[in-house]
Amino acid sequence: MYLMAGAACAVVLAVIGIVYGVMYSYVNQYPENRILDHVFIGTQDVSGMTKKEAVQAIQSHHEEHLNYKVTMKVGEESAQATLAELGLEHRDVDQLVESAMDYGKKGPIAMRLMKIRGLEKEPYVIKEVMKLDEKKAEAVIKERAVPLAARAEDAYVERTGDGDFQVVDEKEGYTVNVEASIQKMNQYIEKTWDHSDFEIEMELKKEEPKIKAADLSTIEDELGSFSTDAGGGERWQNLSTGVSKLNGTILMPGESLSVCDATAPYDAEHGYVEAGSYENGQVVDSFGGGICQVSTTLYNAVLYAELQVEKRYPHSMLVNYVKPSRDAAIAEGILDFVFTNNYDTPIYIFGEIDDANQMRFAIYGKDTRPEGRTVEYESETLETEDYGVTYQEDPDAPLGSMQYSGSPHTGVTAQLWKVVYQDGVEESREVINHSQYSKSDQIILVGTKSDDPNKSALVRSAISTQSASQISAATAQANAS
Repeated sequence: MYLMAGAACAVVLAVIGIVYGVMYSYVNQYPENRILDHVFIGTQDVSGMTKKEAVQAIQSHHEEHLNYKVTMKVGEESAQATLAELGLEHRDVDQLVESAMDYGKKGPIAMRLMKIRGLEKEPYVIKEVMKLDEKKAEAVIKERAVPLAARAEDAYVERTGDGDFQVVDEKEGYTVNVEASIQKMNQYIEKTWDHSDFEIEMELKKEEPKIKAADLSTIEDELGSFSTDAGGGERWQNLSTGVSKLNGTILMPGESLSVCDATAPYDAEHGYVEAGSYENGQVVDSFGGGICQVSTTLYNAVLYAELQVEKRYPHSMLVNYVKPSRDAAIAEGILDFVFTNNYDTPIYIFGEIDDANQMRFAIYGKDTRPEGRTVEYESETLETEDYGVTYQEDPDAPLGSMQYSGSPHTGVTAQLWKVVYQDGVEESREVINHSQYSKSDQIILVGTKSDDPNKSALVRSAISTQSASQISAATAQANAS
C-alpha cells in the first residue's frame, strides 16, 4: 500500500516537473534584450525592439506629435499654436521602455506564461505620459489667447471742449484663466487626444475693472500745474509725443508713476525723432531728445500738487527752460522721475501743447488742503564754476582758422526751497532737493589744414599748450614763412 502511494507521488512529481519544464522553456524562448511582440507604448508599437530602439522610436514618434496644431477658442475668437510651441513633453520614456521590456519576463513562471499567451489575443498597451511645459504653454497662451478676451475696461476721464470733466463708465469683462487652461489641455491630451490636430475652449474668468466711475467722481479740483515753452523743430515732435503718452493718466491712491516707463521706448516706431540731448557733458542728437523737458514740466506740476516724489535727478548740465534744481532728467534704463499719489482719492493728469505753444501739465483731484494755503518754490544757487575754453584741432579747416563749437555751460551747485504760505503769510520753508550741474567749456576748433606738413605741425603743437597767444603766434609764424 505504501509502495503504491509512493509510486503515485512520484508520477505526480514527474508530471509537474515536465509541465514546469515545458512552461519554463516556453517563457524563456524570447530574447532577454528584446521586447515581446504585441507590446505598445501609447500608439507606438515597440514589438521586438531593444531598449535603445524603443527609446528612439518613441522619440521619433514624439517629433511627429509636435507638429499637430491646437486651436485655442476664446469666445468667438481663436488662435493656433503647435504642440512644439506649447512645449509638449514625452515624460519618463526610459521608465516606460523598462516596463515594456520587463513585461512577461519578471515574476512567477505561471504569471509570465499567462501574460505571454494573453499577448496573442490582445496587445498590451502601456500608457504614455505626455504633458505641456507650463512655462512655454503659459507664454504662448498669454501672447495669443489672452488678447482675444473681451477684457474689462477701466472708467476714465474725458475733458470736454469747455474744459469740464466727463467720466466714462467702466465695463466688466473676462480674461483667460491661464493655469486652468493648461490643466484642461493636459487632461485632454491624457484622456481624449487621438494624436491629431484638436480644438479646445480656453477656461475663462470674470475680470473686474480696476477703476470705476464712482472712484473718479471726486476729480474736480486743480491741485497743481506748470508750463514751459515748447519751442520748435524736432524737439517739438518729441515733446508732443511725450505729452500724449502721459495725458489722461489716472493714479489711484498710493499708486506710483514712472515717467520713463510711461514714455519709453524712445525710437521712431513709438513716435520719436532725433533731436538734441545731453550725453556725457555734450549736446548730441538722439531719439527722444527733449523728453526731459516733458518730465521737468510734469515735475513742477507735481510739486505744486504736493504729490510724493520718489525719484528725481538733475541734468548733467543746466537747462534753459527752468531755474536750477527745478528740472527732472530721465534716460531710459538710467534716470527716472517717479512720484506717488499720496491723496486719499484718485488724481488725473492732463497734458497738452496749447495754441500759444506752451507745454502744460495740470493735475486734478480732490483738494483737501486748507483753504488759503499756497506753496511756492525758490531756486537757490550755492556755488558756481565758470566755464573755460578748450582748443581742439580741426584738420579739415584752413590753417589757423577758429570756429566756435557747441554752447558753454557754467557749473552750478543749487538747492530748491519749498515755501508754504497760509493766507499770504509764510508758514514754513524746507529744502527739498540738491542739484549739481557740471561746467562745459567753450570749444574752439583750430584749423591745421596746409600743404606744408611742417606748418600743420607747428600749429598743432601750439594747440597742445591750450594757450590762445601761442596758437596765434604759431599761426602768424606759419603764414609768414
